[in-house]
Amino acid sequence: MDTQLLMKTAVLAGELMLSSGAETYRVENTMYLMLHTAVNIELAEVFVIMTGITATLKVKDENTISVVKRVNNRSTNMNRILAVNSISRAYCSKEISLEEAYSKLMKIKKKVYTKLENRLSVIGICVGFAIFFGGNIGDVIATLAVGAFLTLCITIGEKLHFQFFLQDVFNSFGIAFTSILLRAFFVNLNMDIVIISSIMPLVPGVAITNAVRDSLQGDYISGCARILEAFLIAAAIAIGIGLGILCIGNIVF
Repeated sequence: MDTQLLMKTAVLAGELMLSSGAETYRVENTMYLMLHTAVNIELAEVFVIMTGITATLKVKDENTISVVKRVNNRSTNMNRILAVNSISRAYCSKEISLEEAYSKLMKIKKKVYTKLENRLSVIGICVGFAIFFGGNIGDVIATLAVGAFLTLCITIGEKLHFQFFLQDVFNSFGIAFTSILLRAFFVNLNMDIVIISSIMPLVPGVAITNAVRDSLQGDYISGCARILEAFLIAAAIAIGIGLGILCIGNIVF
């Protein structure tokens, strides 16, 4: 067996899962099972935290292989996590070869949603929650407009390379700004529904869930890091909405 390729495959699987929002214990378990398919294995250890992966593999009569992989970008992509899990299970059960597993993982890494798909999904989430919260047709249309402006804020932030905290403050400020302007023209608009629905794409629900799950699994470093990340995102949203209401609200009303 090509142990170098095995390590590359396991690290690639771990990187894809971690960058897609998977829990650290799930990443560790997936990589651990893949590395233990090696023949005459003497040592296989995996340590994963929220921002990086460390893996070591020692096979009899071969040099020890150690890899440290930094993972800077993280998002939420459950479909990618499911796909990687399926490939790792198929490989560990010997349904596919190591080369096939690596090739399939590389295809997953290259396959990303376009910016248009991402922007449309953000607008769809906003509108969907407006309906869920009981908004009328006017509220839904207003939320559609605010969601569209939110995608513009996201695009501007990406162009200017905003740090994630500032990006969330900027996005939230844009939501409050647009909502208040619409409220000035449409008196019967339920601004609470519009604002709450529009911030839902920004809310760190998955991060909070994974923080609890990591903590319950004993991964306290990753659990605390995810909790802190979720707190900072929530604080950024609150600051942005508060500044928007404070600045624009006093001008309009």
